[in-house]
Amino acid sequence: MSVLGCAQEYRAVIHWRGGGRPYTSPAISSLTSVSWGRSLNDISEASITVAKSGAGPECCAQLGAIHPWVHELTIYRDRDLVWQGPVSAVVESRDSIRIDALDVIAWLGRTVNTTLLRYVTANADAAGRRRGPVQWIAEHIIRTNLTSALSVPPDYPGMLNYIVRQDGPTTRFEMDGESNTSVWSAFLLTVMEELAKRGLEYTTVGRTLLLRGAADEKTPAQARLGLADIAGDVEVIRDGASAATHGWATTQRANQIDDGRTAGWGATGTPYGRLDWLVTSETDADDAELLAMAQEARRGRYPAPIGISIPSGSRLAATAPVTIQQLVAGERIDVSTAGYCMETVQAFRVGDVEVSWGSSGEQVAVSLVPATSLGGE
Repeated sequence: MSVLGCAQEYRAVIHWRGGGRPYTSPAISSLTSVSWGRSLNDISEASITVAKSGAGPECCAQLGAIHPWVHELTIYRDRDLVWQGPVSAVVESRDSIRIDALDVIAWLGRTVNTTLLRYVTANADAAGRRRGPVQWIAEHIIRTNLTSALSVPPDYPGMLNYIVRQDGPTTRFEMDGESNTSVWSAFLLTVMEELAKRGLEYTTVGRTLLLRGAADEKTPAQARLGLADIAGDVEVIRDGASAATHGWATTQRANQIDDGRTAGWGATGTPYGRLDWLVTSETDADDAELLAMAQEARRGRYPAPIGISIPSGSRLAATAPVTIQQLVAGERIDVSTAGYCMETVQAFRVGDVEVSWGSSGEQVAVSLVPATSLGGE
């Protein structure tokens, strides 16, 4: 049985933008701390600290010439590349240099969309736009923007060869104004957030950008963890704040409600009474889209979800039956709470992974969120 284990060593390499051409690599002996993570539908962060006393004059000069966005940080756990992305800041103190970085999703947060977002027809238009899986739509928007005339050279972040999709059902998406010809001037990450309302999930593993849908109770589990696999006091919470019996989606605006549409989906006559959950679409969604958004808004909220809280500082035990390769944001992990009053075996998804390494060794912490399907009432 494969287990998480504990890293024997960490290495860090600074690459030029794109992650292929090395720039410099601090000596392992000068690397005093490493942290990195994986996040679901968000940008993950990483950081290394290098002791100046162990770096040497030549390495120190190279580290001092690192520039955000020009260079990238790559982190290796033993022999495996586990994290890569552009440097965001370089901080020097008397004794050390700290290099902070963001994963490749950060490029989408600094790129303004310049293409028409109109994915409504069955057949592709001249620009290749059509209805399709939300994951395909996301990749097409990213690819079109990163190969436009403003992208010199094309795909300047080096992302396009590292996109992996797991496509879901076909959908439509438009953000083109009443004229159907307006370009939405928003960061690509904002566009991704809007697509997430239609079922898109995104995360990174190393340099790879994963575009897929949500894991649910039908998705095969990567592993099953027990309470002994989690070091620290685990709390099991039945969360009323996240409960809802009915999901609602609307296109109404606070200052203009006449032209808006609203759709609802859920159950009535429940033991909870009526608990509504409302989301607002920034696009001109039709009735079918709004219904799908309402269903997505209610997903996992009825009955009141059971969640697991891992307090700050808790970590997975080295003997936990899951590998670092399986700890990917969005993946399903089953958890057994045998021995608790709220005893259950439940499917969860990895929300975030936070890994730190230093003089006290490696600590791997995760947050878990319920993995539920729409189900029926």
